[in-house]
Amino acid sequence: MNDLGRIIETSENLARVAIQPHGGCASCQMKGTCAPDEKTHLLWAVNDSGGKVGDEVVVELKPQIKIFGNALVFIFPLMGLFLGYYLGSEYGKTQDYAVLGSLAGIILFFMIVRIVDKYLGNKSNLKPTITHVLD
Repeated sequence: MNDLGRIIETSENLARVAIQPHGGCASCQMKGTCAPDEKTHLLWAVNDSGGKVGDEVVVELKPQIKIFGNALVFIFPLMGLFLGYYLGSEYGKTQDYAVLGSLAGIILFFMIVRIVDKYLGNKSNLKPTITHVLD
């Protein structure tokens, strides 16, 4: 997936890029979660192309990384919710324990997602990459 954007900040070999949403964003049901202000998407990208602040660039994000990220954020916590509900209902034998188990499960899995994000967030091969500088 390639997007056009403008570099607004640089730090070491990374650049913060403001990407203008394209035509597909208007009809996307997830548009409020991706960019709440719906004007720009901000992301950090590997800047091996030597882009500078103000340069217009092409940013690439591999589809498998995007799918993995979406699964990590949306599906993994749901698994915690259902697993917590199951364990709470099995061992507690009442609806109250099932609800408490599901709350504990979703909180635990969100904490795991946060730890995984901190660990994987520093890996440059999982970050978007600036492939071309257009200016």
